[in-house]
Amino acid sequence: MNKILNKLKKDNLMLNILSNFFFKGLGIGLSFISIPIMLKYLDKDNYGLWILILSITTWIYTFDIGIGNGLKNRLAETLTKKNEKEAKEYIATSYFFVTIISIIFFLLSYIILKNINLSKLLNIIYISNDELNKILLVNIGFVCINFIFSLCNNVFLGSQKSYLTSINSVLSQIIFFIFLLNLFYFKKNSIILLSLTYGLGIFLSHMILSIYYFYKNKNLLFKIKDIRLNKTKNIFGIGLKIFLVQIAGLIIFSTDNFIITKYTGIENVAIYNIVNKLFGIPLLAMTLITTPIWPAATKAFHEGNIEWLKNILKKLQKVFVSLLILTIIMIILGKPFIKIWTLGEIEPSLSLVVVCGLATLLTCFSNIYSTIIFGIGIGWGIVILSLTQAIINIVVSLIAIIYFDLGIVGVVLGTCFSMLTNVFVLPRSLKKMIEKI
Repeated sequence: MNKILNKLKKDNLMLNILSNFFFKGLGIGLSFISIPIMLKYLDKDNYGLWILILSITTWIYTFDIGIGNGLKNRLAETLTKKNEKEAKEYIATSYFFVTIISIIFFLLSYIILKNINLSKLLNIIYISNDELNKILLVNIGFVCINFIFSLCNNVFLGSQKSYLTSINSVLSQIIFFIFLLNLFYFKKNSIILLSLTYGLGIFLSHMILSIYYFYKNKNLLFKIKDIRLNKTKNIFGIGLKIFLVQIAGLIIFSTDNFIITKYTGIENVAIYNIVNKLFGIPLLAMTLITTPIWPAATKAFHEGNIEWLKNILKKLQKVFVSLLILTIIMIILGKPFIKIWTLGEIEPSLSLVVVCGLATLLTCFSNIYSTIIFGIGIGWGIVILSLTQAIINIVVSLIAIIYFDLGIVGVVLGTCFSMLTNVFVLPRSLKKMIEKI
């Protein structure tokens, strides 16, 4: 046992991966328990609205213009070179700019919401526009606050301590779950109260983990005087490209909820979301493995360690084969499992389960290559490809749902169709990048 523990201490990547699985496993358990509670607490329509609101507010997290990912890569680089002074400057500068962006974004959101009829735009007829605006402002307010403090996750990843991001995630889920049980017990059925407790849970978790990290790493504890505006170019340089790719990914995966709401009704958002939650398991497994690999790939690139990059790629390909088998089993058992899991509230069609499984496999396959590409440094070709995929996704989804009457299935098919190019392009791109090292 001691030999295993000593080996894990030396193998930082393996320690991060195993820790991620342990803590995310707890998170999955909490998520599976909380979903039927939330369905009973809100009902199907309000649960669909809640998911739609999360989809809208999730967009805010990508509007750091690549600062978070730029920080992650630069921090991994500077700590590899043992340049702690520069690392601290990158951290301070990143927090400064994200704070400015958060303030601007909240003010713009307030002005926009006061001047549009969102209920009419999204075809939500059972709730007034004023009530919807209040709910959104509460969520956006908390998201803007958490947007700033969530930068701690990029600090953890850049420091090769990705297990802290998993602890952060599960801790916020635990806090929110406690709040949710209290709301359910006292029968306080309100999306506004749910929004407050959800945002507060994330905020408290960010604060606790940030205090812990900087207490343990006092050499990286920054002050206002550490802000360096001349560092922005280095942060944005690589971060901007990753930001554009993530915007494209967000369009591919988040616009589905808007299209489903607009053309099929908000009650179908709940069905779509629950099926996606199920297939989030293999996707999460891949994410847990690849998350610590990104900064490790950056480190290997700056050390010129080509063999490490080639070996990790082979291991990820083997992981994909395992997840392929798991996903096929989930497709077979998915429909009856979801009915039992949601206590009969949700019963998806077999076709929806199949296409969601396919979308999951395409995403997992893409993550194998994109993780290493992001760690090394992406080119504009990948950026253009991603933005093109985002446009294809919307166009195909609308054609499938309007002209072929395929409903939710058509929306997911749009996602699958847009991601097919990754199967051919990403492996070739990574091969060329490794050859140039």
